[in-house]
Amino acid sequence: MTDQELHKLGEVLRTAREAKGVDLARVERDTKIRARYLSALERSDYRDLPGSVYTKGFLRNYGAYLGLDTEYLVDLYRLESAGVTPERLTVPTPPRPIATRRGRAFVLTPGAVVAALLTVGVGVFVVYLVSEFVTFARTPALTITDPAGDVAGYQGTAYTIRGMTEPNSQVTVSGLPENPTVTADAEGAFSIRVELLPGRNLVTLVASDPLTGRDSPEVHRTIEVGSGGPSPSAPGALALTSPEDGATLSGAASLAGTATPGATLNVTATFVSAPPASLRIVTLAGQDVPIPAASPPPPAPVTLTAGADGAFEGGLPLVAGTWDITVTSGEGADQAATRRVTVAVPSGLSGTVTISGGPSYLEVDEDGRPKNGVSGRNSPAGTEVELAAQTTLRIRVGNAGAVHLALNGIDFGTMGGAGAVVEWRVTRL
Repeated sequence: MTDQELHKLGEVLRTAREAKGVDLARVERDTKIRARYLSALERSDYRDLPGSVYTKGFLRNYGAYLGLDTEYLVDLYRLESAGVTPERLTVPTPPRPIATRRGRAFVLTPGAVVAALLTVGVGVFVVYLVSEFVTFARTPALTITDPAGDVAGYQGTAYTIRGMTEPNSQVTVSGLPENPTVTADAEGAFSIRVELLPGRNLVTLVASDPLTGRDSPEVHRTIEVGSGGPSPSAPGALALTSPEDGATLSGAASLAGTATPGATLNVTATFVSAPPASLRIVTLAGQDVPIPAASPPPPAPVTLTAGADGAFEGGLPLVAGTWDITVTSGEGADQAATRRVTVAVPSGLSGTVTISGGPSYLEVDEDGRPKNGVSGRNSPAGTEVELAAQTTLRIRVGNAGAVHLALNGIDFGTMGGAGAVVEWRVTRL
């Protein structure tokens, strides 16, 4: 024994690790030995280690990683764990770490890129072929929505048939003296007007899909003109005789038709498009006021009841614009009829000026004449003024943010900002 400081296993390991320039976390990642066991070895705290067999395995792996003599380390461990302390030995300079076998790195080569592109291309082509096969093998669908079934007792001389099929398909009519064709729109909707003869008219429709060149199955409708009796094939089928499809109305739509006696009928309307501009508004500075796009709310649904003979009639109020009127029967969801009508803009200028949120100075001229009881004074919030002129209106307000204007079914909202003085001149086109 010399008087030199005695050597410890933990010191050997720690000195070699620090010379290698790595911390315990790095050693744990590289050797897969938990950091807590590595720390216990460096502290010579063998109570925190799992057992002699495992500890020797850890020492051999750790020693190899540090470039030390693994058997020497195991001998030190045996001595220390048995309570024997050896003399200090010089720790050899750690050699370069033993090379560990690494996984083969992925290398992106031109060949790999080409192979990947080919694989993707083949996959896309296969999907395309499958989709094309499904598309071309499919028979186009054809559904007639109006009339939903055969029609009896129809009083008109023409009927507009509506339905759905494949987009841009050509729909052909046969079975009538005149057999028109029509092309469905991009969504597959179509309507076709057919001329009818007195008596029984058997209408046959077929849709041809230009994409696949295939025809739909035939769809048949029987429309019996001039007979008040029920059709043998569809007793009590719903038929709407008024209004005619494409009709131009001046106000409320008058409804008439036939259905199952005593049937309850629901009448609704859907706004399709606004009428052409009917007026022009110019500010005092000569600038045009934009005309808002009209989109009026639909009227409240109307309920009608067919009489004992199956006839029904009623009315549906509509503002100016194009509307789809739909009549459905409570006898079944397939009982429905639709007509598209246009409600003309009423002549002249009519509407309301409403003051809310505060008072406002107000001047109103109708066809050049001041409106009695309104013009030239302040009007309180809650005031509502009815407007009626043939060709021109002049409206001047002192608090435009509190004045709301509606003309010819168009809602213009407030005329300007709070406290603003605004004058609008309105001319009927």
